[in-house]
Amino acid sequence: MFEVVRRKADWDDIRLFWCVAESGSFGAAARALDAALTTITRGVDRLESSLNTKLFERGPQGVSLTEPGARVYDLALTMERSSRALENAILNSESTLEGRVKVAARDGLAGLILSTQLLTFLDDNPRIDVVLDTARHPDRPMAGEVDLTLTFAAPTHPDLVAAPLAHFHFSFFAAQAYLDRHGTPRSIEDLSGHAYIHHVAHIPAVNDPDGRRLAFMSLLRKRFVTNSSASSFNAIRLGAGLSVLPTAVLSIAPELVMLDLPVTSLQLWMVRHRDVGKSARIRRVEDWLRQIFDPRTQPWYRAEFIHPSEFARFPQARRAV
Repeated sequence: MFEVVRRKADWDDIRLFWCVAESGSFGAAARALDAALTTITRGVDRLESSLNTKLFERGPQGVSLTEPGARVYDLALTMERSSRALENAILNSESTLEGRVKVAARDGLAGLILSTQLLTFLDDNPRIDVVLDTARHPDRPMAGEVDLTLTFAAPTHPDLVAAPLAHFHFSFFAAQAYLDRHGTPRSIEDLSGHAYIHHVAHIPAVNDPDGRRLAFMSLLRKRFVTNSSASSFNAIRLGAGLSVLPTAVLSIAPELVMLDLPVTSLQLWMVRHRDVGKSARIRRVEDWLRQIFDPRTQPWYRAEFIHPSEFARFPQARRAV
């Protein structure tokens, strides 16, 4: 099989096939690679034609590997690992703090947290350039040429190293002006009479074992719907409605009011490929990220829930509340 692949199949098509197999569908692979859907489908079609075999079973829920497809996937995975090892041997063996580091994160993390902490890092590291990517899907960190990924889903791929970075505690927030006009909800059921600001990529609540809370949330009147964290945040801050935000938001918008409603929690992970830890520049960015989310000085990132009323007990927090 390897001789056939080496002689007839194009490496770019093999990588497209591999990404479809990893992602579970042609559409997901196109989004992960930021490529046109036709580019993905034509690449896989060419590979199937060159190998004279069907690699995927197509279905409404995505794709599944055929028996020959599974064998090609194993070979493609080996080739991908070898390619990464070759790149890492050349690019990541340097000991100087120089070069580009690409970080993938959700747009809320990127726009409201990381970018606000960027100036000091760039000043302290004048030869390191940072690429902050919010267009890809950070919960699939193997897709694309990303050095570090911030994700709320710990990966299980053996080539990835995941380090816990912070805990985010979520509850409902609103501007005081909104509460003055419309009153303060005292229970989840009270939310039904309020304007809800809905972010379409909002992470589901995790402390909801029977699904009742999510079922009720689906009935809320969504007065403003967006896929932009900046837009939803500004709408809440200006008093257009209420929504779910992490308690960490009070470090940048201390005027917001956290409602006395249930709190849910998620863990944030920092993910990298196993080999890129050899790079001094990537280690420096990792240290910067750990500092941003340091729970020792920022109580909103601790594993245990610290109520915002207690933030002032922490020296670092006094500047934000």
